[in-house]
Amino acid sequence: MSFLKKRKWILWVLALFFILAVPLTIFMQMMTHSNVPELAVRSIEQRFAQRGSNEVNIQEVKGMGGEAVYRIYYPAFQGNEAYPIISWGNGTGATPNNYDELLTHLASWGFIVIDSYSKTTGTGKEIVAAIDYLRNENQLASSLFYQKIKTDHVGVAGHSQGSTGVINAHTNYPNGALIKTVVSIALPDLKYCDPEDKYDTAQISVPFLIMGGTRDFLISPRSTNQLAVQHTKANTPVMMGMAKGAAHTAIEGNGSYHRGYLTAWMRYWLLDDQQAMKAFRGNSAEMMHNPNWVGVIQAAL
Repeated sequence: MSFLKKRKWILWVLALFFILAVPLTIFMQMMTHSNVPELAVRSIEQRFAQRGSNEVNIQEVKGMGGEAVYRIYYPAFQGNEAYPIISWGNGTGATPNNYDELLTHLASWGFIVIDSYSKTTGTGKEIVAAIDYLRNENQLASSLFYQKIKTDHVGVAGHSQGSTGVINAHTNYPNGALIKTVVSIALPDLKYCDPEDKYDTAQISVPFLIMGGTRDFLISPRSTNQLAVQHTKANTPVMMGMAKGAAHTAIEGNGSYHRGYLTAWMRYWLLDDQQAMKAFRGNSAEMMHNPNWVGVIQAAL
């Protein structure tokens, strides 16, 4: 199966812009370039956008044939402390290299972050397999991660195709019940998803954060993100927001707009960080009143 056939949303996008006679170079700039705003001084967003206190190490995991399977980012271990897991879902064609600075950042805040080298993560299979890998390592006396993992504190986050994968990891697999929170970034409209990648937010039963960008107006427009919120159950904690000026690939590299609140969300739900909680809970939640974010929706929080 060819790449274009497999990822049919590319055909939708190219066809639309051919019809409108917009040069592809202009389109690519609109979709991939972002204007990063200044973060409010002493805000929760700014605090968690800064590097955490942990030094970070990286381990590459290879398969039997020497192929790269996982990259794991983890705090430099001290004493007997254990850490929560974040399993990451790559966007179409992406690898850990696309998110290296962001995943390093998350690990600096006290998480063991695992990312597969899969470039097609929409089904959630690779995301669940990564969680299973770390849970198994936690039980192996010979492993670097032996008894270093809080196996009941598991979060998932992903970008684009990976943002559908993290939903599916939680809703479509038995071990998805281990996942305590789901974060989707640049969630594609369902019409761009292949059948095996289609997601159903009505099946989510854990806190759910959806982050998009105002310049991601084709693949993940505000309406798509709003529908994802509307379809969740009434008692599911949900937060959704669109970062001003953020394009579809804004999360790549160091996480740009999304780094601060992504980190704060994981700190709250996986480590019960009460300072991070103030960004999301109640009428005074910081994200609700942050001028750098629009279309913010808060439910059951």
